[in-house]
Amino acid sequence: MKKKSLQTLCKLCLFFSIANLPFLTLTNLFGTQIFIDSFEYPNSYQYIKTDAIDNLETNKGYLLIERPTHEGYAVNEQDLILYHSPDKTINQRVVSSIVTKNGVNAYFIKDLTNGTFSEPIYEQQIIGKIKARFDDNLWTTLCLRIWEISSDNLNALMFFSNT
Repeated sequence: MKKKSLQTLCKLCLFFSIANLPFLTLTNLFGTQIFIDSFEYPNSYQYIKTDAIDNLETNKGYLLIERPTHEGYAVNEQDLILYHSPDKTINQRVVSSIVTKNGVNAYFIKDLTNGTFSEPIYEQQIIGKIKARFDDNLWTTLCLRIWEISSDNLNALMFFSNT
């Protein structure tokens, strides 16, 4: 009897370990705070496959984007942003300076080759802040899909609440 209950306990532990591997992987990739925050604000984070965007200066894979809908969202200097340029392309750049005029924020990117600043980027052009990058492999893709389904459909915060 004792041996059977020990085997059942081992099987249960193995099942929970395997079931949680995608979440452990994502916690490692995102960081604990962003992972938990993604369940509290499920519409505030999005992953984008970079090979669908032609002119990004990055390896093929995924970008984790914090969208402007997030409660604490703010673009600061040195943040890496993804935005629509006036010529309708999608670009990623680091914000060098922010100028506010009449309550409207304008973000500027410094060109490292000649030291000049870009045309202003306005808030309506910004898709979001890039929070992380991931390689494109089968395991990462599977983990991201499970995270997307879970954050949209599960009330995982009930496990963390005190009530």
